[in-house]
Parts: sequence; C-alpha cells; structure tokens
Amino acid sequence: MFEMAFNKTLPHFYKQSYHITDHTISLKTVETKTASVFNKISMVIDVPSYIKVAKKEFDYAIGFKSIKQYNGYYIDLNGYIEVEDYLKDRFSRSSRQLLRAGKQRLEICFNSSYRMYYGDIDKSLYDALFKRFFNMLKQRANEKGIENRNLKHWDLYTKDVYNMILNKQASLFVIYDSNKAINISLNMHLGKTVYLFITTYDIDYSKFRLGHTNWMLQLEWFIKNDIKIVDFSKGNIEYKKRWANNEYHFEYHFFYNKSNILNKLKVFWMVSILKLKQVLRNGNMNTYYYNFLDKLKPDRESFKKINYELIQQELPNKKENLVIISNDEFDEYSFLRRMVYNYLYLSKLHIDEVIVYKELSNEERFYIKSEKESFKIYFNKK
Repeated sequence: MFEMAFNKTLPHFYKQSYHITDHTISLKTVETKTASVFNKISMVIDVPSYIKVAKKEFDYAIGFKSIKQYNGYYIDLNGYIEVEDYLKDRFSRSSRQLLRAGKQRLEICFNSSYRMYYGDIDKSLYDALFKRFFNMLKQRANEKGIENRNLKHWDLYTKDVYNMILNKQASLFVIYDSNKAINISLNMHLGKTVYLFITTYDIDYSKFRLGHTNWMLQLEWFIKNDIKIVDFSKGNIEYKKRWANNEYHFEYHFFYNKSNILNKLKVFWMVSILKLKQVLRNGNMNTYYYNFLDKLKPDRESFKKINYELIQQELPNKKENLVIISNDEFDEYSFLRRMVYNYLYLSKLHIDEVIVYKELSNEERFYIKSEKESFKIYFNKK
C-alpha cells in the first residue's frame, strides 16, 4: 500500500493493479524485468484485497503464496451525490445530530475555518503546517503513552509531500481556530482513490470531537471532487468501523523458486508464523505487546494528566491582585487551555466571552469569568 499510495509505483512482481469495484486500472508499470527470486524468498506486504494485481511473467517456475493479515476499512462513495446521503446510510438520526452539534459547537466557541490544500499551497505555509503537524502528533502520542511510527519518517514526508500537493498526488486538510491549525489530515491521492494517510489534532480541543468533524467535512469535499474510494488503511479502530461501509483485509504475497526445496520449506514456516500472529492479533495480544514495549523505552516522554475541578466562586475583592491572561499568553500557561476550552464547550460561550485571571500572590490560583458566572480552578494534587 505504501508503494502505491506514497510512491505511486508497484513492486517489481506486478505489471498492473485495478479496483475490484469498477475494474479501473490504478497503476501500470513500464518495467518488463522482474526481480530475481532464484535463490531467495521475496515478500510483498500490505496488498489490499479490494485491489487486484496482475503478476508479471517469469522465465522459470515461480512459487506464489498469499496469506491474509490485518483488517482494513474503506468507504465506497459510488452513487452518493451529497454527504448527507452517506451519513443517513451510516448513522442514526441522533448520531447525525451529534455530528452536526460537534461542528456547530466548535464554530460557537472559536473563530473556526476549514481548508483543503490540493494543487496549491504556499511553501512557507506548508513548512509551518508540517511543523505544527509534527508537534501535534508527538503531543497526542505522549498523551496516549505510545510511539507514533510516522514521526520516524517525518523528514521523508516533509521533503516529498509539498510537490505531491502541487501535483494533486496528495492533499492536506486543516481545521483552524483563527490562524492556528488544530486538526490536520494528510491524504494520498491515486486516481479516484484517497488514502487517509496521517491525521491528528490538538489535544486541548479533545472535547470538541474534531475527528468526526474532520471526516464529515472531508467526505463532503471527496464527493464534490468525484472521489470514489476513501481508504482508512490499517487499524481496528472503532471510528473507522463507524465511518466505513466496507471491510477488507491486507494480504502478504510470497514469491520463491519452486524448484528450491529449502525455500519451499522456509515459506511454509513463514506462513505458519504469520497465521499464528494473526490468531494472537485477533485476540488483541498485539496491543498489549506494543504497549509493553513502549513502556520499556526510557526516552519516551511522559504525559502528566492534570486533575482539576471548577468551583463556582466570585473573584477576590482585591482586583489589583488579579492579572488577566490573554489568549496570546496561553503558550506560557498551556496547562490551562484544555480547562478553559472544556468550559467553553459546556457553557456554549465564545473564547472572547470569557476572561482568565491569575492571582499575583498565589501562582497556582486561577479564575475563569464570563458575563454570568465565575469559577476558581481547583487543582487536585492527589
């Protein structure tokens, strides 16, 4: 999948690929020479089962084995004219109301806007967005206590994606709070197929369910721009099941010399191991395994959750002991953001309708005040 989505190429063993949904060819290769497997075994991983691949001809007897691994999910948009039509097929009336309410609440509380960058983006803006993208991914990974493997390849993405956007081979969808990106999705385009490659959001806005707003707005754009397949890729994640209308599996393909007995035995052994891994994966053992490995890594940054509650209380009488924290100063008091944003969500107030104060005489005492009420932020240190 990575070769197809990111590099727009096929591995050496295939001459073309096409979709089983409409039989349109997605990729062709001009190479006629195949990679040699005369004295070795070659494995191609992550071949989506909804994509059929035509193998090249070999000069000698070639052995081939295919085994199912992982589940994947995709959206088939064929036949849909409006995003609301798709939402009606996938979600109940109450769920659709919740989806719309999440977007509306974001727009009530912030100066939100949405932008799809496809075919055009300023280079300085691109660099700033990718820096923000990286930081949000890292922050989200730290909060979950996991390692995000995309961060290891970030230099590759940063280097290549800019030209891919200009050439309409990739797109970047951004949700903004004023000029600040709070949700970014990187998509790979291949014909009428979009691969949802990487997405993340600012964890301070967690209350606003940005992920669902992101998928809803992107689907609207995909339908308007004649995208037919939207692939969520790997991961048995609940939201993918909720949004997707098709499930598939990834295949691992083995190529080997049939006349080599040792290679035949090795392939049999490798396939057996993969089958066992899939059994364990079906039992969710891989999640426990990777979480355990992540905890062993000493350089992993830890995320400290702040326990707090808002206690309704009038501001102190001595106003000279209070200092206003402006929106621009939230970088210095970043731990307050989620608290304030959660309050905005619950109170249905705009960010400009609340004032955050700190006490000069007590560095750990803060207040949130709106026109109708005021609260002291109480930190529970237990």
